[in-house]
Amino acid sequence: MSANAKLAHGWRNINTIASLTLDTLFWSKKTLFVAAISVLVMLLSLVGRLIMTYRWIRAPFTSAEVFSSLMSTAVIHFLVVFVTLFYGTALISEEVEGKTLTYLFVRPIPKPTIMAGKYLALIWISSLLVIPTIFISYAILYIRTDIGPFLEDIGTLGKDIGIVFLALLAYGSLFSMLGAWLKHSILAGLVYAFGWEGLISYLPGFTRKLTITHYVQSIFPHENAGTAIAMMIGERSGLLESILTLILLTGLFLTTASLLLREKEYVLDQ
Repeated sequence: MSANAKLAHGWRNINTIASLTLDTLFWSKKTLFVAAISVLVMLLSLVGRLIMTYRWIRAPFTSAEVFSSLMSTAVIHFLVVFVTLFYGTALISEEVEGKTLTYLFVRPIPKPTIMAGKYLALIWISSLLVIPTIFISYAILYIRTDIGPFLEDIGTLGKDIGIVFLALLAYGSLFSMLGAWLKHSILAGLVYAFGWEGLISYLPGFTRKLTITHYVQSIFPHENAGTAIAMMIGERSGLLESILTLILLTGLFLTTASLLLREKEYVLDQ
């Protein structure tokens, strides 16, 4: 078989696993919970729009300021983390708990290919739930008779989408690795996301670079209190460094997850 034929065959296998996994993830109870969080984010943007329209608070707010706060808190540090945590840790652990991993392994498909397909499904469904939420929230806050502000900040929206996608890749690969490694991976993911990152991000020194959120904050186009405090303690990493680091971390975590899936012996509970 030629190299091109092998690549095409590998891609078909990845696509097959991704489609099967996507169908399972989409109809799971997790999707209802994540969809509820997405709706909550859009409702927050609606509340912000009502506050600006009817001046319920004396302090002046602009659409850009509300959208910035929404992105830095509700989306980047909450929605993205929860979506990738719930789906990523479930890719392998639920196969083990449901005793269906054996049926998956008897397929004539290499285990790294299985991991790649499952990860692709994770990115598909995460993007499907997160990115439209950002677009709708932006539209709620910006659309009015004067479309000037909407068009003026559309570039920032594009940057936000790109950063969110990089965050989905990095967090998704990390939590997929935890799911392939640990039995109670969701607890480990919670400790990392809201313990380790929440603490280390605000400590001075090199340790801040041992978190995904540092590189996301470094390229984040908005200013917010949390980012400002973190960057006062330690400098931002450069744009190119941050993007490359997020991509390299994605590759490292996904490769490790594939090796774990290939080498680890999973014990199915009776």
